[in-house]
Amino acid sequence: MLLLFGWLKKKDRKQTAAFELYTAMVTQARQPDFYAKLGVPDTIEGRFDLILVHAFVLFRRLKTDDGDRDLAQHIFDVMFADLDQNMREMGIGDVGILKRIRKMSESYHGRIVAYEEGVQSGALELAAALDRNLFADTDVTDEQLMAMVGYVNDALASLDKQAILELQNGAVHFPDVPAVAVTAPQ
Repeated sequence: MLLLFGWLKKKDRKQTAAFELYTAMVTQARQPDFYAKLGVPDTIEGRFDLILVHAFVLFRRLKTDDGDRDLAQHIFDVMFADLDQNMREMGIGDVGILKRIRKMSESYHGRIVAYEEGVQSGALELAAALDRNLFADTDVTDEQLMAMVGYVNDALASLDKQAILELQNGAVHFPDVPAVAVTAPQ
């Protein structure tokens, strides 16, 4: 019996870590400077896309050779369960939720591929991917866009330095939102 309880305890720790890491991603994505200074649209779509940027950064770290793919899957499950719950609270019915979750899942996978290609190809490709997705239908300045590229690269470097055990214990450290001088529209 002790072995069984040990397995349950291990699974519970992983679920707790997944919840804590997801909460940290959302908390970071809610930093007001992303919207006020970097020009991320302060809309449901903009907030969702910024969470996906942070998911990309975190999942990329967890899927490295010394990472924890199982933990990444747990975080993914927590993320989509939270999205489901939020839509239910907004009064969306089961059929509508199913369609929206499917669309969000497709968006997630498309963005992950685009961001990965951007990171592999360089700053201009990453900027193009962010412009198409995170800043879609938004007038973002080159300075804001490149600040976001810098942030993504800084976040990737920061997470690469974090011990996997730290992540497995539910702790993640994202860099500060970069400061960008915002000029009023002319």
